[in-house]
Amino acid sequence: MTSTTKQTTGGSQTLARGLHALALIGESNTPLTVPEVAEQLGIHRSMAYRLVRTLQDFGFVERDPTGRLEIGVRMATLTRSIARDLQAAASPELVALANSLGMTAFIVAYDGEQAVTLLAVEPQNAVTTVAQRPGSRHPIDHGAPGRVIRSQLKPDAFPAKRYEFSQDEVFSGLSSIAVPLRTADERPASLAILYVMSDLDVEEVANKLEESAGRIESLLTTH
Repeated sequence: MTSTTKQTTGGSQTLARGLHALALIGESNTPLTVPEVAEQLGIHRSMAYRLVRTLQDFGFVERDPTGRLEIGVRMATLTRSIARDLQAAASPELVALANSLGMTAFIVAYDGEQAVTLLAVEPQNAVTTVAQRPGSRHPIDHGAPGRVIRSQLKPDAFPAKRYEFSQDEVFSGLSSIAVPLRTADERPASLAILYVMSDLDVEEVANKLEESAGRIESLLTTH
């Protein structure tokens, strides 16, 4: 059962609804509208607008150019603070990967229920880029990063592969390649890149990801 389907057993119903709304926005494959949030929560639109406004005021949610809702910068900052050592070790590698490949490089970890993006870097000089916002979440059986995590959680049912590849799964029109990443706290994680579907030497990119993952792991073990 995911966090968005759990029922409260006490405490503040308003807070629970707000957290539920935040989870819905973060877990959706596409940005949601306020009416869509209201419908999924089963509440009146006016209440949904108040919840969303509060989340916006605190920076947890923001609107894209079309007015739809997505995870805000404040949520991304909280996510990054979870693993400062990982951020320090991984950031240079993510920057190098993103700029050398011209693709978004990111790290995904398991939060106990789903795959959550901890860190992400977009290439500096690419004509077009694909944003992967820290704090975004998706099930571990969808997308290359999720399946890498799934193989770490359930190795008997899903034997580990050197890398995973996904296309048009979590996000329409996008592909991803991911490799396992061993973190200091042994949390299941993966290092991945995200890009618009195109002809690509997947093996070559997987090799680069493995090399970067190895360097990140070496830095983590020396701290």
